[in-house]
Amino acid sequence: MAEQDLDRNEAATPYKLQKARDKGQVAKSPEVVSALVFTVAVGCFYWQGWDGLVSQFGYDQALLTQAARIEINPSTLWKLVGNMVRDSGLMLAPFLAAIMAAAIVGNVTQTGPILSADPIKPDFGRVNPANGFKKLLSMRTLFDAARAVVKLLLLGLVVYYALKALVPQFFHLAAMAPARLARTLVDDIAATGLKIALMLCLIAAVDWGYTRREFAKKMRMSRRELKDEHKNREGDPRIRARLRELRREALARSMAARKTASADVVLTNPTHYAVALRYVHGEMQSPQLVAKGAGSLAAAMREIAARHRIPVVQNPPLARELYRTVDVEQHVPPSLYAQVARILVWVFAMKKARDANLPGAAA
Repeated sequence: MAEQDLDRNEAATPYKLQKARDKGQVAKSPEVVSALVFTVAVGCFYWQGWDGLVSQFGYDQALLTQAARIEINPSTLWKLVGNMVRDSGLMLAPFLAAIMAAAIVGNVTQTGPILSADPIKPDFGRVNPANGFKKLLSMRTLFDAARAVVKLLLLGLVVYYALKALVPQFFHLAAMAPARLARTLVDDIAATGLKIALMLCLIAAVDWGYTRREFAKKMRMSRRELKDEHKNREGDPRIRARLRELRREALARSMAARKTASADVVLTNPTHYAVALRYVHGEMQSPQLVAKGAGSLAAAMREIAARHRIPVVQNPPLARELYRTVDVEQHVPPSLYAQVARILVWVFAMKKARDANLPGAAA
């Protein structure tokens, strides 16, 4: 049994994935968020970096120009600092909003919207030094460290080759005007940042695929877990079988009650079995079994027969034979014609006598 539980080779069911999602457990790669945020930041810098730098220089120039005319006192300094923070915030607002939007998109794109309080619930196991020491020496920690080293090496190579491509123009920087020098530095930084962003996107794509694969592997289920989940969701198979049996009995009871009322005679065991027969002269070649039942259903058929004044005849051998060999709505086989015919002749004669209000009706 334990080996079966450990043999988790079955893919996780949608129900288990939904339960894990409700607890905040989803496949999410932090590299995707980092790459998207860095790419958006570099894109904003490449698009409006120079214009933002010019605006900042213009603001600094105006501030320094008015510095000699500012009266130094606490109220003036607080007002000056407030204006500086406000103006700097307005200039940085589009950039910060773009980064925030990139972080949200990077998370929601991977997992969709998730509202779960489980990740922030108090868990004293997280602050247990023993657990922390075990995680420090675990294979997962070593793997994450090796992955970080590989990532650092790849980014280092990108930066190295990007700077190597810029080396020829370094010798001409000293001869440039200040404005052109600043513009050149902004363009070079943006170009290097875009190359780094491209490498981060490649790393994020690989990490995203690996993270999804590891999460699917972690969510795998054993055959016993699949059976237990099905049992918990659908109920015990024995209980469901019993419910189906009860529904069949209820349906059979209702059908027997409805069809027994149209019968001409009910044959009984006398208590264990009951079969209801119907015969229409000129329309049927032989009598038809319209209902049959055993136990409580047989008792219900006898009650219905009494309520509708249908004759009830005790003939155990014939009742058992009809119950065993003839299904509902089938006709009596030729081997039983003689026995059934004698009973029907007596039943029809009694009905005729009763209808004619003869003394024999009381019999």
